[in-house]
Amino acid sequence: MRLNLHLLLCAVAVLPLTMCQNNSGLLPAGALQASDPEADNMLAEAKKLVAQNELSDARSILKDLVLNHDLAPCAPEARLLLGEVYQKQNLHRDAFEEYEKVVTRYQSSPLYTTALQRQLSMAMSAAKGELKVGVLGLWSAELDSTAVEKWLESVITNAPYNDMAATAMSVLAQYHVRKEHYDRAIVTYTRLVERYPDSRYAPEAQLTVAQLWAGNVTRGSQNMANLSRAQEAYEEFSLRFPKHKDAGKALAEVSNLRRLMVQQELDVGRYYMERSREYPSAIFCFENVIRQKDVNPQAAAEAKTLLEKTKQLMNTAKAS
Repeated sequence: MRLNLHLLLCAVAVLPLTMCQNNSGLLPAGALQASDPEADNMLAEAKKLVAQNELSDARSILKDLVLNHDLAPCAPEARLLLGEVYQKQNLHRDAFEEYEKVVTRYQSSPLYTTALQRQLSMAMSAAKGELKVGVLGLWSAELDSTAVEKWLESVITNAPYNDMAATAMSVLAQYHVRKEHYDRAIVTYTRLVERYPDSRYAPEAQLTVAQLWAGNVTRGSQNMANLSRAQEAYEEFSLRFPKHKDAGKALAEVSNLRRLMVQQELDVGRYYMERSREYPSAIFCFENVIRQKDVNPQAAAEAKTLLEKTKQLMNTAKAS
């Protein structure tokens, strides 16, 4: 009986150890092994080759290392070095992807921030047109827009609460402006202000939104809606950043836009009167302009004259 009890207690003691074993041999995501001497030797050899500018041989060793020793303690450093080698060989897409793996797989590594900073640096250079890629081995060109935007969005996604995310979003908005994608720039700048209101980029972003809406007027898209949006954006800038050096200019722009809106309504009324001969609509516009004489006295005075003329034309039309 004592022997059976002893065997039973031994079995119970072994059971938890058996249950805790990971029979698959895999470690949790992001975890690293305690040591891997083979990987350490491979990294040391790769570093030596890089120092000797033997980049292709170094790249071969590093690719083998990260493929077969992904959980080695030196794996983050190996991937970071592989990204460097790719950059030196002008394989920019491969370099960015390698840094991406450091960021997404080894978030607890001290190299996480370094990899993210390199991604941001590459994306900023690409957005400025400074990063060139080979085309059929004959000439170099800027990285395509899709890749540039993807890179910047990747930084924003990987570090949403880091100042680097606000920087990347600002660069992305500037890139849209550079490519004359003004609507997308407005959306991105607005997103920046809403997500990072305390960022150093927020005041400039809000001001640029206003300027872009106002710019639609000079780009042949003059209408009341754009003028109104520009006015609202300038007012929002003044409210959010009352101590900013451009706060006074923003208020001046608000007054100017109000005058433009009154002037535009006067022009619309004139069109109804002279071209389409929709006299009731013309009268409505002129009367509204007159009510805003404090905003645009000159337009109000002209509207008063045109209002009388419109009434005469309407009476003549009715009599005929």
